[in-house]
Amino acid sequence: MNNILAIVPSAGIGQRFDSHIPKQYQDLNGKSVIEHSIQPFIDSNLISKILIPVAPNDEYIKKQSFYGDSKITIVKGGSSRAESVLNALKNKEVSGFDFVIVHDAARPNVTEDDISNIYNEILSTKSDCSIFYMPMVDSLKEISKEKDITKEKSKFYLVQTPQISNLTKLKSALEALLDSGINVPDESFAMDSINAKISKIRGRSSNIKITHKDDLDLLRKFSTRTGSGYDLHTYKRGKGILIGGYLLECDYEIEAHSDGDVLLHSIADSILGASALGDIGIFFPDTDKQNRGLNSKVIIDFCLNKIKDLKMEIYNVDATIICESPKISPHRNYILDSLSIILGLPKSKIGLKATTAEKVGIIGKNKAISVQSIVNLREIV
Repeated sequence: MNNILAIVPSAGIGQRFDSHIPKQYQDLNGKSVIEHSIQPFIDSNLISKILIPVAPNDEYIKKQSFYGDSKITIVKGGSSRAESVLNALKNKEVSGFDFVIVHDAARPNVTEDDISNIYNEILSTKSDCSIFYMPMVDSLKEISKEKDITKEKSKFYLVQTPQISNLTKLKSALEALLDSGINVPDESFAMDSINAKISKIRGRSSNIKITHKDDLDLLRKFSTRTGSGYDLHTYKRGKGILIGGYLLECDYEIEAHSDGDVLLHSIADSILGASALGDIGIFFPDTDKQNRGLNSKVIIDFCLNKIKDLKMEIYNVDATIICESPKISPHRNYILDSLSIILGLPKSKIGLKATTAEKVGIIGKNKAISVQSIVNLREIV
């Protein structure tokens, strides 16, 4: 049996988070925060049991995707983090474990590598406790009645979870501290109190702990999904081409089953790719007669509705038009105006460039036009 027990205390109500829903149960990109935090422990082959202390009146835990997993046991939490951890350590299921790894339920960016790295650290150093740390980067001041005092930040560091400890020693330390009425901020504090050997390894700045609503907003904003798209159409003699919904008058027309808007087609594929839905050929096959001459704005509207159902929105678009002629630069602002309306995005969120194929290939011979595009999606906040 693997000799690591995991405890993820989740009995807190998050007073600083200012919400009637505890922060660990807030939605983050389609999953709750705690679902993100728990999953790496479920996936890790180093962890054989996960205890989750929750509040007695917790009405959310049974709704979590991991509820009922064979690794998971729900236990009664306490009025503090330390009490919750100690309650878990007193559970009959902790028998036979040498180490316990404790992690914050509100740290959703933990990884399996974090788990294996901290385990390897305690083994290699033969420590009683191992922690992740981050150097201080902001200025540090000590609050004083007369005048706040700036401290030398190089003498301090931040402590993260997960933290791993000798199970027996941690349990003994927590019991002694709580019996004395001493506040215990984390497991390393408890292990310090018994002069245990503690080692540390560098953590990750992305291993953010959600404390305030701004922290969750930050994670949402930077949790994007990226999709790429490419489309190519050949020319024939004509009076103009549609590009980004804008009619560019020239001596060519696009050969296509639909209206041949190569820019909108590429962007549509990028949207569908980022949302893992496939490509426009799945939804609008050129074998379907109903799609003959189809307005590409219909395709974009379809894609936008699809990602709206997924509670996602476009964050930004970047596209490159590749052709020998017509020249795109004189029409760039008109194309941007049109794209902004069709996509519902400000022009500051749309990158649009144009280049040639340097006389190479079908495009270089002025027989075709293509577009490459990238779209970033983010969760709707």
